[in-house]
Amino acid sequence: MSVRFRSRWIVCTLAVHALATSALAVNGTPSWFESRVGTVPGGYFASSPSLAFDHYGTPSVSWSRVFNGSGTNTVHRSQFTGLGLWSTLDVATGTDIGLVTSLAFDRAERPTIAWINNGGAVAASFNGASPQSFGINATTTTPSLDISYDLAGNLRGAYGRTTPGNFFDISHTGATFNTADMTTLPGVTSVIDAALIADGRGLRQVAARAHLSGGGQGVVIASEPSIAGPWATAQLVTADNIFGVDIAMDPTDGRAALAYTTFNSTTSTSKLFYAKFNGFQLQTTEIFSTTAHRYEDVSLAFDLGDGRPAIAYERRVNASSAQELHFAYLNAGAMWQNSLVDAMISMDAPGGRPRRPSLAFDDYGTSWPAIAYIDTDGGLNVAFDPPVPEPQALALLAVVACFIRRRFRTIQ
Repeated sequence: MSVRFRSRWIVCTLAVHALATSALAVNGTPSWFESRVGTVPGGYFASSPSLAFDHYGTPSVSWSRVFNGSGTNTVHRSQFTGLGLWSTLDVATGTDIGLVTSLAFDRAERPTIAWINNGGAVAASFNGASPQSFGINATTTTPSLDISYDLAGNLRGAYGRTTPGNFFDISHTGATFNTADMTTLPGVTSVIDAALIADGRGLRQVAARAHLSGGGQGVVIASEPSIAGPWATAQLVTADNIFGVDIAMDPTDGRAALAYTTFNSTTSTSKLFYAKFNGFQLQTTEIFSTTAHRYEDVSLAFDLGDGRPAIAYERRVNASSAQELHFAYLNAGAMWQNSLVDAMISMDAPGGRPRRPSLAFDDYGTSWPAIAYIDTDGGLNVAFDPPVPEPQALALLAVVACFIRRRFRTIQ
């Protein structure tokens, strides 16, 4: 049996009808609509996207057009418009800049975008102001960077340094970005990727996937203490490969949760896990396990309407090497469900740089998910799962223009 896919892009208009009683987007089976954000010319690639909603329910994405080699790169912020199009702003342009970006909104809906340059410098722009360079010695082989705002409205961020396992923080005071030594993960030879949050108490929590000095790879976690002193650290899990890790705060209790994937090369077994701090320890759930696929990069977020977790994750099909984007979510019955978002995506960037998807939920009105990712042609997409109307909901709420890629499959 052979399977062939043929794709084409069409422009469509989606009318979403709902009343205030609309069901949450992931209460039923998700229906994904793909929207094209931007493309890249030949010789360039799109960096890992960072998706965030402002509190008016408008999504934005930070990303970069990066030359495959040494050349002129551009850091972008693309914002969804009222007619379903994307407006893209050039935040910074320069030689070898913007290997990875991160985006966050403050309480006044002002965006902050941070990025790492090929020379190891760290820069950022607040609310469209001129970029500031404030950090050095960031690792560029597998750059890691993450920013967000805590519940008190303070910018909290971190980036990985060339010293193995070392992270410097990122803060913003007035008009100035600052950085200082934050913590160092022990037993690490190099960090592949990392993510940071501030929990409900304002304390920072780090999850990283790293090469371990004892061999293999691991998920390494670090927790900021409430009193002055060294951070607590631990190797949460070890495996032949850790292909993805992310951390997020549960909005219902302010506690940290993680998603990560493992791969055992001896048995060719790949697993996707979810772990949540229950007030005493991390309680871990094995969501999926398979030898037919390989789970790779992940992005974890919480449905702000009901507090249930969801994970955007990449899946590589062993038999065909197909690269897919999937969405796992905890339903009302406390069971993990799966939804295929896109059957043809592009995972890692050239040079083996991590390029994970970015999942976020709208937090204005009815909560619904969106995922930014790189399509199979190298362009940047955002997939939306808009709210599902209840049977009695007939009032027109919104009109969204989107690009939907239709696939035709022939089976022989």
